[in-house]
Amino acid sequence: MKVFGTLCEIAVRIGVFFLCMAASAAQAQIDHQVFFAATDHELNVYRITGAEPGNTMMIIGGIQGDEPSGYITADLYADINLRKGNLIVIPRANFYSILSKSRNGANGDMNRKFAEQGAGQRGLEDEIVAVLKKLINESDVLVNLHEGSGFYNPQWVSDDENSKRYGQSIIYDTEIYIVPETEREIKLGLLARTVAQEANKRIANPRHHFRTNNHDTLSQSSKHTEQRKSASYFALTKANIPAFGIEISKMIFDLETKIRLHKLVVNVMMEEFGIELDAPGRVLSEPKLDYLLVQVNQNHPFALCDGTTLALRSGDKVTVRDVIANYERGLVADIAGFGKANDIDRTLSFSQPTRIVVRKDSAVCGWIDLAHDQTVRDENMAVRDFVSVEKSLSVADLKAESLSVTVNGAPQLVANSGTFLVPTGGKLVLEKVKTNIDMLNGEVVVNLKGFVPPRSVNDGNDLNFPISLRHDLWQKYSENGKGRRYPIIVTYLDKPVGKFMLELVD
Repeated sequence: MKVFGTLCEIAVRIGVFFLCMAASAAQAQIDHQVFFAATDHELNVYRITGAEPGNTMMIIGGIQGDEPSGYITADLYADINLRKGNLIVIPRANFYSILSKSRNGANGDMNRKFAEQGAGQRGLEDEIVAVLKKLINESDVLVNLHEGSGFYNPQWVSDDENSKRYGQSIIYDTEIYIVPETEREIKLGLLARTVAQEANKRIANPRHHFRTNNHDTLSQSSKHTEQRKSASYFALTKANIPAFGIEISKMIFDLETKIRLHKLVVNVMMEEFGIELDAPGRVLSEPKLDYLLVQVNQNHPFALCDGTTLALRSGDKVTVRDVIANYERGLVADIAGFGKANDIDRTLSFSQPTRIVVRKDSAVCGWIDLAHDQTVRDENMAVRDFVSVEKSLSVADLKAESLSVTVNGAPQLVANSGTFLVPTGGKLVLEKVKTNIDMLNGEVVVNLKGFVPPRSVNDGNDLNFPISLRHDLWQKYSENGKGRRYPIIVTYLDKPVGKFMLELVD
């Protein structure tokens, strides 16, 4: 392996990076949780606790991936300081749809998945919604950041401004909601009008003023019955908290303006709920890759700057360990032609030239190239000694030796032909297989019979998908159809090379 370009001064850069992180931690009380890590559906949750107790506001951005001002605005609230009250911030609720710049995720519109679910098949997006529901139940108010078409107006003005448009409106589900049993009144209409009026005082351009938009979702005559499947409707009717959709017009084309308008409404809403904060800054610099931390075979990771070419031999194992850029969140490294949109911590067995593309959300911000080098000599190794592949083994000898899994968050290692026990209501992730030919570890397919992952094209590989054993398994594919034992088959080029058995226990 050779490196063409300049290796970054990694020690200095990482030193500065951790100093910055330490300074930030000293200024804010932030709890960061990651769900479905290193997948295209990674969900980052930030809990910001103020110095004084108070109400908790939940901010959701990016539940629909073609609305960038929503997730960029939410991102600005993920590491601020609070003087009073609390925030739960979800900058990118639907990372899959953000990466594809589409409204829908792998299985439709995530903001139509909050209605009660039946006993049918569930997928990863349903698991994300389950996390969001739990967080909504911990909150006192929900604000969901969106972009909408045209400009909302209860009167017909033009094709772009009428009652069927959403832009520049604060949407809520009913004027007054009376909580069952307690008879407590939630005055959504009054709160929305108060926030709109206060926000409009601070907006110079009348075209950008907000109007309130009552969808009257609870009424049988509502024209917006689809909203009964939304996050805001769940928050109001199940968690019994006020909830609002903040819609910025897609016809406002300047991104900075849209973010400023989103922030203005969020800040006014916080004022109404007594949450005091140091407002987030306007961080809108162009995304730029500083360097990738890359591991080749079993050597220590090293830094590759943007534009570097890495020369490898066939069979080299390459893993992107981290992305260092001028942003901390929303970053993915995508190995073209391999894996998924987010390939951080996925190991590639190198066989042909490709490129590792780094994106901030859906925008490319840098890359490095992986190239063949037929002339690599030991004296040219810039970073490590070449680790040769065992030549005595052929593909015909390939067999799976062990399977790494996580059961309810706890790692386990299962030997080939072994059985592992999992509680019926547990959570399972199939992580990786070790074979007797290490260079092929990343090439095998691992298929749990009875599980179908949430993807548009099912290639049979079930690695790295969170699996709800109560909801995600089809009983007819279990051993003898009894719903207790499910085979996990490992194949290489459609040839079986290993088998493991999952057994459900009460």
